[in-house]
Amino acid sequence: MEISKLITEIVLAYLLISAVAFYDFKNRIGVWKEILPVSVLSFLQLFLIGFVILYLIKLDNRFLNLFVVLIMTINASFIASKRFNLKGYGAISVFLSSFGAIASINYLLLFLYNLFSVIGLEANMFIPFAGLLVAAGMRSISLFSQYVKDLLIKEREILEGFYALGATDGFVKGYLLKRTIPLTTVVIRDMLKAAGIVHIPGVMVGLLLAGSHPIYAAAMQFLVLSSMLFSMFFTPVVFFVLVIALEGVKLQKET
Repeated sequence: MEISKLITEIVLAYLLISAVAFYDFKNRIGVWKEILPVSVLSFLQLFLIGFVILYLIKLDNRFLNLFVVLIMTINASFIASKRFNLKGYGAISVFLSSFGAIASINYLLLFLYNLFSVIGLEANMFIPFAGLLVAAGMRSISLFSQYVKDLLIKEREILEGFYALGATDGFVKGYLLKRTIPLTTVVIRDMLKAAGIVHIPGVMVGLLLAGSHPIYAAAMQFLVLSSMLFSMFFTPVVFFVLVIALEGVKLQKET
């Protein structure tokens, strides 16, 4: 019975992915080449991480838990840096900026969680929360990268005008951040608006099923959403500050 249910879930998931890939291929949108291999990798990663977390729970080694979060951060930084495919920017500088931004912002949040005894360093709580925050930071850099690339191309003449009038990289950086951060954070801002009305967030459901009082579950979920907002707002800001410090502002041409 369980095997049958497992097969059904996997087949249904791939039917949905195949529908997206087919529509994408037929209309030449261009993302199906990424969707198909990533879908296989995603399932394998989820499958393996389940065993890893169970092993870490039994082992109960906090230093190993911290090392796992570091590996997650490196992987997230690599994925995010690949999205910032602007001409003239060095791959190493972009990766280091991604890592610096994701680590500084989200490790700060994890430190505060631990300082105020919200969560400890135990694998069953620490690693899922760390993954949630690191993924939020990674996602925000990916979104930011696309928006800033569009601005550097579409508003090239405006930016050149700024420089002609004596503007510094810092001024242009501020202008680009003002234009891109509202777009980058729209997803999490919508989540805050819809929480409890349109969707019931997963952390809150898990706590309620575990027997927690509704007010505690609500407070924890609100903290998670607030932390994701903090991460998705400040991670791309720190990322862009670091990139500009290392590489400067490099305008892009239409390809």
